[in-house]
Amino acid sequence: MKKILILLVALVAILGIAYLKSNERNSRLNRSVTSIKSRELLFPDFDINGIKKVKIKDEQSEATLAVQNDTWVLVERSGYPVEKEKLQTALMSLKYEKVKAGRRIGKDSWGKVGVNSPGGTATTGAGTLVEMFDDKGSLKYSLVLGGQVTSSGGSNNNDQMKMFGGPTGNRFVRIAGEDTLWEIGEQLPDLVTKPDAWLAKAFIDVQKLKSVEVTAAKPEDAWKATRTEEAADFTLDGAKPGEKIDAGKVTLATLLATATFNDVQGKDQAAKLMKDAVKVKLVTFEGFTYNLQAVKQAGQGGGDKYFLTVNVSADLPKERAPVKDEKAEDKKKNDEAFAADKKRLEEKLANEKKSEGWVYEVTEYTVSSLLKKRAEILAAPPKADAPAAAATGQPAGGLPDIKKMIPGLGTSVVTPALSVPTSPLPPTPKTELKPAPAPDANPLPGVKPAAPTPPTAEPAKPAAAAPAKPVEVTTQPVEVTAKPVEPAKAPEPAKPAADSPK
Repeated sequence: MKKILILLVALVAILGIAYLKSNERNSRLNRSVTSIKSRELLFPDFDINGIKKVKIKDEQSEATLAVQNDTWVLVERSGYPVEKEKLQTALMSLKYEKVKAGRRIGKDSWGKVGVNSPGGTATTGAGTLVEMFDDKGSLKYSLVLGGQVTSSGGSNNNDQMKMFGGPTGNRFVRIAGEDTLWEIGEQLPDLVTKPDAWLAKAFIDVQKLKSVEVTAAKPEDAWKATRTEEAADFTLDGAKPGEKIDAGKVTLATLLATATFNDVQGKDQAAKLMKDAVKVKLVTFEGFTYNLQAVKQAGQGGGDKYFLTVNVSADLPKERAPVKDEKAEDKKKNDEAFAADKKRLEEKLANEKKSEGWVYEVTEYTVSSLLKKRAEILAAPPKADAPAAAATGQPAGGLPDIKKMIPGLGTSVVTPALSVPTSPLPPTPKTELKPAPAPDANPLPGVKPAAPTPPTAEPAKPAAAAPAKPVEVTTQPVEVTAKPVEPAKAPEPAKPAADSPK
């Protein structure tokens, strides 16, 4: 009993110490902020147009976006264009972000709310650093996005924030040069540090494909498919008898339509990454020609990777072909439609020319059809015809051969009435012939019968049956039940004639 009381006292003491520590922490994190001058916006004087460079960094990765030749590009990807709409959304969110509350928290507690600068002296609690510069390279705005505000005034770490599709509620923000930590209602999810997340992923859009030509390392693996009109099926050039394209093995009609990529490598990586690539030429009904190279490279621990390079050209009509007897109002309408379509195609060509020289990392599905060999796109040959009837027991007409199905029906016998198959019948027993008895040969009482007269000739043997000629049965067989022939009864012995009286 005494031990139990000691344990209870110890437990109460531990709980009390924990409670005091918790109150002390919450008091430090939630101390009064009446002396803090509040503000409405996170950056009251935020100038979007004056920002020419943005750096976003955390402990794992970093992305640098900068303006080059009036275009926002990604520095970590050799200046490839970024998704401008995504960047604009992120900057607009910072400009109009409202402050929910302010807290005065000591630097020793910044790690607990995740607002320490990444790469700094602090070993824990690093947030996401966002720095924005002007055209002269001067730092204009700097902030650290921290963790989510909890009910106790603390913060969840970044991993907890990403659980179940992202957190809800306020988020801590620390602005450079200020001691106050601010709470904002938005999570600012667009400010990510992974470089590939900022890339403009759309690059070419192959529409109205007319022909596909694949040049492989081995000539027998190369192939070309064409079609005469947009709604027609592709046919294989130089196809041998029985060869045709299997639409289930290769997708051609929508090949590289609205294509996207996962990541991009600089032009200086082309020689290394595109080794042993196949060459592909795509021609469209609109006059576009795409010269591509595609290759599969074995990955190191992360699976295989697929790369693609692009070169685009187009032969666009400059004028509309004249139409005979075209009315004036129709000519004007058709000329306007032609001019609008011509402008669209010229803009498309200009945009797609920007994709030249880059090495795109794409999905397997994007280039799988281009990497197939000629034998891999062919439909399976039709099944061979059924073997001859003599080999399978199936006559040409499709009916089963009775002779093959029932043993013993190889020949037939002919009778006066019908022809039936010669099923084995039991042999007919030979009839033993004996002399016929004399008439009225009943012996008298007491008279000794006379010995029977022996036959003077051998009994006649039944004539051998002539062999029956086999007859082919072409109709359904007639079922005949053969009854065995009963053996002939032996005649009774002749009675001896009576002696005349002396």
